[in-house]
Amino acid sequence: MKKILAIVMAVAMVMALSVTGFAAETEITLTSDNLGYYTDATEVDGGLNSSGEQFTVNLPETLEIGTTVTIHIKGTSDGDFRVWLVDNATTASEQKYSTTDFGLSGGDFDLTFDLTVQNWNSEGATCATAVDFKGIAYGTNLDNFTLTYLAIVTDGEEVAAETAEETEETAEASEETAESTEETTATTTNADTGVVLAVLPMAVAAAAVVASKRR
Repeated sequence: MKKILAIVMAVAMVMALSVTGFAAETEITLTSDNLGYYTDATEVDGGLNSSGEQFTVNLPETLEIGTTVTIHIKGTSDGDFRVWLVDNATTASEQKYSTTDFGLSGGDFDLTFDLTVQNWNSEGATCATAVDFKGIAYGTNLDNFTLTYLAIVTDGEEVAAETAEETEETAEASEETAESTEETTATTTNADTGVVLAVLPMAVAAAAVVASKRR
């Protein structure tokens, strides 16, 4: 019973800590005040809209070279578009194309993808400070592009993996403790039983002696 209880407690801990590990998605404010170097977007109900060349949304923190970040975007667009990280106006990551990378050509979108901060094409980027949204090719504009949700997860998978590993070790330790407790209880019970069995013959013999004297 104690072993079963320990396992149940360990499973509950795993579930609770896993939620903490994976709940690292940080939503970014979509307002005119949070636009970066390129500001060709206007506020609409629930987000930002643009039919211009491009606009950038500031990240909540500066991302250093080598950092991999997961981007989550939602919205709608009448045409194709590109997304990447920038350091002000300097490209700081590979570009993601709605058509080739996501198989999307207009319409509603709900996309999640990874970008790694780097000095892309040796343009001189030293970090990433914003996410850039732009037309599908040079000289083209965004086509009634509306961004309704933008969030990032910095090293979320690594954090979750470490949490799961630590929780698994805790569960194993709890199970070992339960087994040790069961063994100790069994040993104690066996020892007590052994004492009773050892004393029983002596008691019987003493009773026999008393009975013989009475006769």
